[in-house]
Amino acid sequence: MANLTNQTQLSEMEADIIGEVMNISMGAAATAMSTILDKKVSITTPRVETSRIEDYNYSHLEPVLGVLIKYIEGIGGFNMLLLKVDDFKNILSHLLSVDHSELDEFDEISMSAICEIMNQMMGSAASALASFLGTKINISPPEVLDTADSSKIRGQFTSEGGYIVSIRFDINIEGLVNSEFVSIMELHLAKEISAMSLGENQVIHEQEQPVKGEGHMVSNPIPVAAEPAPKEQVQAVPYTYPELAPENPPEPKPSEGNLDLIMSVPVQITVELGKTKRKIKDIAEFAPGNIVELDRQAGDQVDIVANGRLIARGDVVVVDDNYSVRITEIMKAMDNLTNTK
Repeated sequence: MANLTNQTQLSEMEADIIGEVMNISMGAAATAMSTILDKKVSITTPRVETSRIEDYNYSHLEPVLGVLIKYIEGIGGFNMLLLKVDDFKNILSHLLSVDHSELDEFDEISMSAICEIMNQMMGSAASALASFLGTKINISPPEVLDTADSSKIRGQFTSEGGYIVSIRFDINIEGLVNSEFVSIMELHLAKEISAMSLGENQVIHEQEQPVKGEGHMVSNPIPVAAEPAPKEQVQAVPYTYPELAPENPPEPKPSEGNLDLIMSVPVQITVELGKTKRKIKDIAEFAPGNIVELDRQAGDQVDIVANGRLIARGDVVVVDDNYSVRITEIMKAMDNLTNTK
């Protein structure tokens, strides 16, 4: 790959590949932001450009906020997102439910929110990139940069020859943002991603290893796909179906132990003297001494209810100074269906 990183431009194919890869990656990031904000987020087709670090101009975005991500596994290099400060304020005002004017300066809470948003977005972007390249990729936690001095942004990049690749997107967040953001990466990182997308890492590695042919050494062999491993033979065994049970099997009888267990379950018994309906305003005016009329006449039977189901009726009597109920009627099954409480 050394001969590739010395180039100062992306080829047309490499630019197309980087555009497609970043479109997939940033598309996943936009989906993550949509979930966080509960709003529709869309981005346009990326525009890829290569330039020298000192010549790169992002004045149309200023004042700008920079977020730096370092790839620490799978691929190596930096990726930086540049977004307008005003766009971030719109996002934070929605997320934190505060007025836009209250975000003149980013405090600790605002910065934490920005870092969390970018962590979710770039985590999703890295996962999408890993799936596309077929390799495990890990990134460092996003770092929010002080972009008041443009040299601090340019100083993050140390690409050979001082060249970077910028990928510009238009972004629309429903009702919040209609703007642009830029993803910047080192040239060698863009070429590495392009090569991995084409599988060139494997091809170059094979070309560097001469192989012995018939009577001479052969260089630059054409990779040959490995023969598929033989499939394991599967033996089919006839399945024996069990005999069906008779059409009307006898109902199982509960054992005495189970019956005793059921009989010991406690049941809440309540007695209802009567019911009535009142409006909330009437209930709010209740006071000691008020009389509430019920839907029963004097001398009517009361309802005996078990776990919310009417099971019997009876008369109210007094036994040893305690109210009691003398059962006069046991409800039938059909009555229970029509009188369920």
